Parts: sequence; structure tokens; C-alpha cells
Amino acid sequence: MEETMNISKEVSMVWSIANKLRGAYKSDKYKDVIIPMVIIRRFECALAKTKAAVLEEYEKDKTIPAKILCQKSGYSFYNTSKFDLKELLNDSEHIAANFKSYIKGFSANVQEIIDNLSFNSEIDKMDKNNRLLGVIKDFSNLDLNPETISNHKMGYIFEDIIRRFSENAEAGDHFTPREVIKLMVDILLSEGSDDLMAAGKTVTILDAACGTRRDA
Repeated sequence: MEETMNISKEVSMVWSIANKLRGAYKSDKYKDVIIPMVIIRRFECALAKTKAAVLEEYEKDKTIPAKILCQKSGYSFYNTSKFDLKELLNDSEHIAANFKSYIKGFSANVQEIIDNLSFNSEIDKMDKNNRLLGVIKDFSNLDLNPETISNHKMGYIFEDIIRRFSENAEAGDHFTPREVIKLMVDILLSEGSDDLMAAGKTVTILDAACGTRRDA
């Protein structure tokens, strides 16, 4: 039986932040801000415990290999910026520039995700419309720490956020991200799963993005 996951508190908090974009954004464009911010905050919370150790190594040698910084962070990504969302609030006059600097402090794999979302232009737009400070402040108080929000629960939260923002989208706007496809391939090719491809065996996969089950 599928586990029941209560995500109402987290989703409600995210939705309340989205409503603060009213006036500067049309509701169908809230996702252009909220989805990147959820991603950034999740990464930030995950890295919080090892951030100081990563910064210490990076300050010693700014040419240090990414592999070592990943070892220090405990993840396959890291951030070398002195900023975090709370720290950005201490210099409201330069918050847009500092926020962009903070994002550039992430490892290349994270920057690629954020770049694909064209988020820099949204930072400028929020700053111009006096929304950036409030959005960053609210997200800095949102608990998305992996120690309290498991990856499983985070998946449900993210899926629900995307669903809410896509309710009025055209059918062609829905797709399974390539990261999901890559994960599915990794699962199928993972060690100890050779029997998944055995002749005559039916495997059912839940495509959470579409809400359907597929037999292969």
C-alpha cells in the first residue's frame, strides 16, 4: 500500500510566498520564481551542516578540485559562496547582485539546473518590483532540511507544487524531465536488478509526473 504523506504544511507555506508575487506576476508565471527558489532552498538546507568545511577548503585553494569539495559537502554538489539566503538579507541594497553571486557559488551541476530555468531574469524582475527581499526572507525560513524532510517527502512536495502551478497549462507544457528519465535508466541498470529485464517479466513503473503507471 502506498504511504500517505502529509505535505499540506510545506505546500501551504510555499503557496503563501507565491501569493506575494501578485501584481508583479500573473498567477501562471509564479512557477518561474517558486520552482527555482524551492530547488535553491532545498540545496541550501542540505549543505548547511558542511558549508563551513567547504568554505574553509575553498579559501585555502580556489583551484581545489570539485571532487574534494563534494567529499567535504557530503553530496555530489556544493556551494563556495559566503552567502546564504539569511545572509543576503543583511545587505538589501545589493541583494540582487549578491543573490546572483550566491548562485554562482554552487557547483557546476547545480548552476546548470538553475541556468536552464532562466532565473537571473526573474531575480532582476523581482528586484525591480520590490518583491525580491520578501521572497528571499520567506524562503530563508522554510524548512526543507533533509533531516526533517526526507527525499521521499520532498518529491511529493515538489510534485504537488508543479501540479498546482500547471493546472491551467496547455497539454504540451507537461513533460517528463530528462533528470527523471536519467534516474529511471539508473534504476533499471542498477546493481542487482538484472532480473527486471528477464524474459516474460512485467515491470510496472509509476510515472509521478503524469500520475500514471506504465508496464514494460
